Amino acid sequence: MDPQYLFMAIAVFGASALQSATGIGFGVIAGPVLLIVLNSRAAIQISIGLSLMIAAVLVPSLWRNTDRLLLLRLLAGSAAGVPIGLAVFLSIGIDHLKLLAGLAVLFTLVFLFRPGAGAKAAGAVSAGAETAGAKRPGKLEQILLGAISGVMSGSLAMPGPVPAAWMSARSYGKDTIRATLLSLFIFSYLAALALQAIMTDIGRETLRHGLILAGPALAGVIAGHFLSHRLTERAFRWVLISVLTATAAGLFLSSIPNLVAR
Repeated sequence: MDPQYLFMAIAVFGASALQSATGIGFGVIAGPVLLIVLNSRAAIQISIGLSLMIAAVLVPSLWRNTDRLLLLRLLAGSAAGVPIGLAVFLSIGIDHLKLLAGLAVLFTLVFLFRPGAGAKAAGAVSAGAETAGAKRPGKLEQILLGAISGVMSGSLAMPGPVPAAWMSARSYGKDTIRATLLSLFIFSYLAALALQAIMTDIGRETLRHGLILAGPALAGVIAGHFLSHRLTERAFRWVLISVLTATAAGLFLSSIPNLVAR
């Protein structure tokens, strides 16, 4: 196998395993790797397509754990956010996109590091406990959250980090976070992919890369499914913090030097 394909396959496998286990991770790991290897905006299109496939595989078995009221509000915001994200994707350079995404992810870490944040989530043991422990904010806040997620979906194929951090800080349990985010992704990625097909060109080479990487992605889904049953609430929270921190650092390191050099 071509070393480049092997590198991408390993990254896609690991990213899809994390996505399957936690509800986030694919876009923030596989997306940047594909950007580095392919050096093309096609990397975002491939990431969107694979993420949609992963969500479609996982959602049927997780739907019962979805917070449906929150999901509806996130969807309402995402419907407005995805087109805005695509406009951003088409109008500014890759380095600026990475910088903006890094700032957004860094901002969400504030919620996770607040004193006491996630303490109730660490003790939640059932869907009922999660609902009782979760703080229910206003409708507008949740719609705005969905809009931010939609913007990041349309621009960088990264709809998960912001709502994941918010839900963890609001004491939602890991099963609810995982199910609700993956259900949201079905819409976000489908809308983003449709707009990409309408507004930009999805070439044969992009489709070929996506088909080749679909195998490692599905294998990662299976591995992540087994991993999800071994993650405690506390471990899940620290996985989120680690992924978000690594994401912000990677985005800054890959964008700021190029922007400063101009």
